[in-house]
Amino acid sequence: MYKNIFNLLISFFLSIPILGFAQLSVEEHLGMENLDNPKIFESSILFAKKTKDVWNGKSFSSIIISDLNGENQIKLTENEYDYDPKWSKDGKWISFISYRNNLQQIYTIPKLGGEPKLVSDAQNYISNYRWLNEKTIAYVDDEPRDSTLVATEAINGGGYQVGTEFYTNALWTYNIDSGTKKKITDGSFRIIDLDVSEDGKNLAVLAAKNYDTYESITNNWVEVIKIQSGNPIYKFNDANSLSNPKFSPSGKLLAFVGSTEGFASNDGLFIANIESGETENKTYEFDPTIEKIQWIDDKNISFSTPKNGYTGLYNLSIKGKISTIINPYWVIYDFQIINKQIYFIASRSSKIKQLYKLNLGDKPESAFRLTNLNSELHSKIKTTSSIINYVSNDGIEVQGIVTYPIAYDKSKTYALMVIPHGGPDSVVMDDFNWMGQFFADNGYVVFQPNFRGSIGYGRDFYAGNRNAFGHTDFEDIMAGIDELIELKIADKNRLVIGGWSYGGYMANWAITQTDRFKVSISVAGVSNLVSLYGQHEFSNRKVGLWEYKALPIDNVENYRKASPIFLVKNVKTPLLILHGANDTRSPSLQAWEMYRAMKDANKDVEMIIYPRAGHNISNPIQFKSVLNKWLNWADNHIEKK
Repeated sequence: MYKNIFNLLISFFLSIPILGFAQLSVEEHLGMENLDNPKIFESSILFAKKTKDVWNGKSFSSIIISDLNGENQIKLTENEYDYDPKWSKDGKWISFISYRNNLQQIYTIPKLGGEPKLVSDAQNYISNYRWLNEKTIAYVDDEPRDSTLVATEAINGGGYQVGTEFYTNALWTYNIDSGTKKKITDGSFRIIDLDVSEDGKNLAVLAAKNYDTYESITNNWVEVIKIQSGNPIYKFNDANSLSNPKFSPSGKLLAFVGSTEGFASNDGLFIANIESGETENKTYEFDPTIEKIQWIDDKNISFSTPKNGYTGLYNLSIKGKISTIINPYWVIYDFQIINKQIYFIASRSSKIKQLYKLNLGDKPESAFRLTNLNSELHSKIKTTSSIINYVSNDGIEVQGIVTYPIAYDKSKTYALMVIPHGGPDSVVMDDFNWMGQFFADNGYVVFQPNFRGSIGYGRDFYAGNRNAFGHTDFEDIMAGIDELIELKIADKNRLVIGGWSYGGYMANWAITQTDRFKVSISVAGVSNLVSLYGQHEFSNRKVGLWEYKALPIDNVENYRKASPIFLVKNVKTPLLILHGANDTRSPSLQAWEMYRAMKDANKDVEMIIYPRAGHNISNPIQFKSVLNKWLNWADNHIEKK
């Protein structure tokens, strides 16, 4: 996102203050209703609604149908796990995936309601499906990884060969009248996503090798298969992290998304002529981070991308011209355009996620809300947030989200909670941001910077911290803090840093570089990038060359120079480490290494390990503990008022 730098040393603006999320308990946050998968057919809209009773370990999901104004909503199903609703080709039936009787299968139900009917014959676990015609469904039948290991254990008498274990799956078609099924692929590769042409003759699959966890991102491909013969007629793998294969209405073109820089830039919207094989990236100059795509007709395709804290929605003609459909105002998670109207799921910091509709050409803020989820929580929304733009030490423009406490007083300065995001292939948006609002509700100004390495600001910005972890990104964070101090928002003597995953790494790293923070909290963070290469589930040669520009066996210094563990003697800040025992993304060994090093250096450190917890520490009781210990550690080391 390298723009012209203003003559002023710092450029900063606060958007019109908007209400944010506050006074919601952890229980209320975890139990919030959610919705996804909006699907429109003629005069009806279909979506899935999810509700959780987290403290009793239960969840419920429903398939809902309503008219296009959101009225006359009818709950078609309610089960522990119903999702991914789709219309049959003739619109008479609604299909969905449901977990029942220890199997994940496809069920159908009449449009007007009735008893769900099982219409698939999967042996294991259906992960994806499409209607081919009124009577036939194509689906992917997964075999859980554990069963593969169990089978290997039985055959080999113990253990499995690393590099050969994998998830297997296969593509099948199933006739719902006759019950006949046909296997289309042989399971020699893993199908991640699929789409079907309008005439039901071709399938587009996103596929990858089976054996490596990260192969599905770093080395996948798009392939078009003739359903009748099972033969491939098109294949593309000349970009990283391919996703979202979508046939044009005629079935002659195929669109998909890929990264030309790294593995998460998602800057390429590729259009392929299936017959000729000609494939072209149509968005390279626009340099977006593409999230969702949808064909409007054979000559136009729409896509969404993060833009300055919100989501922009754009139209791409197949000739390459890009125009705006919706200016950035909402944070949009999913959308569908039909009959000159846009139906989308979105939120803002003041507005909980809902389903909206908007006439093409209307201002985004005039969107009509179709759902009213979590209505009992709306009155608890009381804090404010804004977007800050500033310039880092080397002249690069950076952006972040600032959330203010309830009854924020501009005449006062506040304790600042700095929360770097995870990834770093991620971005903080001005949406319904529960973590920022949780700490703001407890008296902090919260700063969530989109430092170099974040997505949504172009390829160069995304690549800006590669082989510079803890350097350019750290400088961007500190420049934002200085700006908030200069603006008399933050108190320079009451600075806290805490983060999760890459944010946890940054919390570890920051206190080796400066003593300005009074306290630090690292959740699921890493500390030793040398050892991480051999521990991380995503590590491989391709990733190492991208992230560090070298492999450890060739240039270990590139890993060592960004590892907090080797600099703990510099630390003067108390550190709290919180980590899941079963974390495979940031293995708990990383927490132990940092803890041991801090102890050996006689530094102030405490560590909590959560049994059975993974990277997200998703058990609600453990998750609540993480937030409370984070908050208490900060509160005990500073005065907020």
